[in-house]
Amino acid sequence: GQADVFYVGEGLNSSVAVSRLANGVLNYHNAGKVQASSEPQDMRLQRMLGHLTTLVPEHPRSVLVIGCGAGVTAGAVSIDPKVERLTLAEIEPLVVQTVSTYFNHHNFDVIRNPKVQMVVDDARHYILTTKEKYDAVTSDPLDPWVKGAAMLYTKEFFEVVKQHLNPGGAVTLFVQLYESNEQAVKSEIATFFDAFPDGI
Repeated sequence: GQADVFYVGEGLNSSVAVSRLANGVLNYHNAGKVQASSEPQDMRLQRMLGHLTTLVPEHPRSVLVIGCGAGVTAGAVSIDPKVERLTLAEIEPLVVQTVSTYFNHHNFDVIRNPKVQMVVDDARHYILTTKEKYDAVTSDPLDPWVKGAAMLYTKEFFEVVKQHLNPGGAVTLFVQLYESNEQAVKSEIATFFDAFPDGI
């Protein structure tokens, strides 16, 4: 009763909804959970991840963003003038349609950006089958405990990502501290450093 749920859609892989709070904040729901919002603290997190992704490598000409979410992380990547090509891999087609309609103001209209290539595919399948290499790879902030997301935090997945990095390339990763516990966070960080020992 605290929000106006004004859009609901059933996709191939998940249900998607958008709600608006009384103060105008938009919430993006996927599989029944708020995954992103236009709250200032959420926007800061999502945009920071995108900006760090393009600030770390010296030449971030090509970037892969795994998962669209509300498109805010990908949008932050897309506005960097050094980025020439952004590949955005999203498993659920309805997500792309929804965020391009309701979150385009918050994500710099990333879906319609001419340097963005939308790939509707499971990110694991995409990266296992593509011959593309990237200067930077990141994922939209993913909750590791949500269906399918934990596999994107495994050493096996990180090793495959490493094979698709150009020399000097970088990988950035969101590690969730809330709705988690110390053991899970330590496991995620240790797994990342196992694959990327020079990480920070």
